[in-house]
Amino acid sequence: MNFYCMAIHKHNQATAGVKAPDDVSEIAHNLGAQEVVFTPSKSYKNVNITRFFAFFVGLKNWWNLMSSIQKDSWVLLQHPNENILVANRFIDICKRRKGTKFIILIHDLESLRKSSGLEDGKCLEGRSYLADEVLLKKADFIICHNKTMKQYLVDRGFEEERLIPLQIFDYLHTSFLPEKRIRTKSVVVAGNLVRHKCEYLYRLIEKKDLDFNLNLFGPNFDGAIENANVKYYGQCSPDELPEKLEGAFGLVWDGIEVEGCRGNMGEYIKYNNPHKCSLFLASNMPVIIWREAALAEFIQSKGLGIVVDSLLDIGDIIEKISDEEYNEMLENVKRVGDKIRSGYYLSYALNAIFDHAIVKGDNI
Repeated sequence: MNFYCMAIHKHNQATAGVKAPDDVSEIAHNLGAQEVVFTPSKSYKNVNITRFFAFFVGLKNWWNLMSSIQKDSWVLLQHPNENILVANRFIDICKRRKGTKFIILIHDLESLRKSSGLEDGKCLEGRSYLADEVLLKKADFIICHNKTMKQYLVDRGFEEERLIPLQIFDYLHTSFLPEKRIRTKSVVVAGNLVRHKCEYLYRLIEKKDLDFNLNLFGPNFDGAIENANVKYYGQCSPDELPEKLEGAFGLVWDGIEVEGCRGNMGEYIKYNNPHKCSLFLASNMPVIIWREAALAEFIQSKGLGIVVDSLLDIGDIIEKISDEEYNEMLENVKRVGDKIRSGYYLSYALNAIFDHAIVKGDNI
């Protein structure tokens, strides 16, 4: 089988944003895919100059892909990417000239993230519309995050049989992990800690009667608000994080409120698989997640943590968990964490696609 994967080589390898696409490339490579490197374009102060050069970088990337692949190949694309206009044209050319079949793995749906909580389609315009409606529908198969995102796409006119839920993102690493965590009232928050991205965190810190400890990992933390229950550990690379995390539970939350996930980012968690959830599970750490999050069913059904309606409930809930119950969570987390660390979930989704193609008699 001729199988290729888009490899996105970004400039800053120390940020969490490159971890997921890098892992996708490595997992695909382990399944026999050849990498086709997509070079990112540079950003300039003038947005028009940035777009001008991005167009030509996109042409170069897609011409390289089309020149590299053999006839009747399978190509795994990572979505979204910055070359939407060029990609939209070249996918048609590759299909027509080389019989290429495209698998698109969704990292984010910008149209969904921007329009969460709004009337259907209100923000589906411009680049978001072209990326998430026009280009995405040209895929032969789409690997979406979960069953909820799959249903969202079906409701928007995508063919159900071409949609493969990932279940959860993989998080590859071989770091040393603590032999056994201990049940304490300590909760980890990891990621970009700039206020406008996690307003809920600062509202939580402002509560002087906070009845559990917060351990923070990531850049851009504003430590202006003092709270004895908050400890900031600084920033480290995504590959170092699993062995650095200290705490009993990892928090999967988003938005502006402590009592439920609200705002565009908060509503988005009803559909997406936050990569930080994979980080915690790959670190052998049970999670705390909002009850209405798309991943809540996965966490609850496999006994990987607890679901809550409000962050203000966390202290009481942890207090009531026995050591035996927490140790059972740890055993469940280790089983799933082993899969996440090995790339099981993407491998499973890709193999399901190839098995389906064989049954249909497609070239493979």
